[in-house]
Amino acid sequence: MGAVDVILALVKVFAMILPGYLLTKMGLVQKVHTEGFSNLITYVTYPCLVISAMQMEFSWETLNNCKYVVLIFIGVVLIAMVISKVLTMFIHLPPTQTGIMAFMMVFGNTGFLGLPVLDGLFGKEAVFYGALADSSFDVLMFTIGVTLIRQSAKGAEKMSAAETMKGIINPCFIGVLIGLLFYVCRITLPSIIGGPVDAIGAVTSPLAMMVVGSHLARIRFKDMFMNKHAYLVCLLKLLVAPAIALVLVKLIIGGETLFGTVIIMEAAMPCAMLSVILSERYKADVEFATKGVMLTTILCIITIPVVAIILQYI
Repeated sequence: MGAVDVILALVKVFAMILPGYLLTKMGLVQKVHTEGFSNLITYVTYPCLVISAMQMEFSWETLNNCKYVVLIFIGVVLIAMVISKVLTMFIHLPPTQTGIMAFMMVFGNTGFLGLPVLDGLFGKEAVFYGALADSSFDVLMFTIGVTLIRQSAKGAEKMSAAETMKGIINPCFIGVLIGLLFYVCRITLPSIIGGPVDAIGAVTSPLAMMVVGSHLARIRFKDMFMNKHAYLVCLLKLLVAPAIALVLVKLIIGGETLFGTVIIMEAAMPCAMLSVILSERYKADVEFATKGVMLTTILCIITIPVVAIILQYI
């Protein structure tokens, strides 16, 4: 895929943001609607997309690649976490923002945004690997990530083991497990089941992008672009994180591979929307989290094509 093809494919993906943005600005889509769409994606369309993507012909090589996807992606997250913790020691941030800053530097929107981008650029096999990366990501986000947010919250209660498990064993994670089980056991869904699963899963990309557009429509852009620390988050999340992934992929895998590209692209995704949800849940600085998430989401429209094009020539 050449540079022009990459740009055109990403334009098609990001163009799906516009309906959600415009309808929200017109008052036709409210916050409650966006929350409903998010639940629909989380509980129905995303698991169907993953299961559909994993309905491939079994290959030992593909199965072997899965371990590299999981291990390298976890490595990217841990290295980014170390870098973020070191940097926050030198940045004069209010205590209510320190943990949020670290969270946003490390955890990205690998599900709602990452999978649509991978699907648009590389197809179902890339979604297969992307779902594995995302499930690994969820485990770290609902354990280490929640701890980071709680550090920024005044009087936050300790997260119970039951809450942690509920966060990890989510519908998306279950979808990955079901898809992998079918793949390893070489179970092909009959058309009467597989057809609806494919059709429902195909809704994920446009619906997820419209949800992103709806979130963007509710942000005051002037306030968002005035926060200097949000730009540091953008630099680290959108450029440094994929650079770390690139180094690890080259060191461990070597040559050009689809799953290596998937790891790098997933690392290049903007900050996870969950940073806002968790900040609200634990009464941390929600406004700061929202600005960081939205600014990286806007700028990734530029940085993701840049990363994708660079990968075509290295």
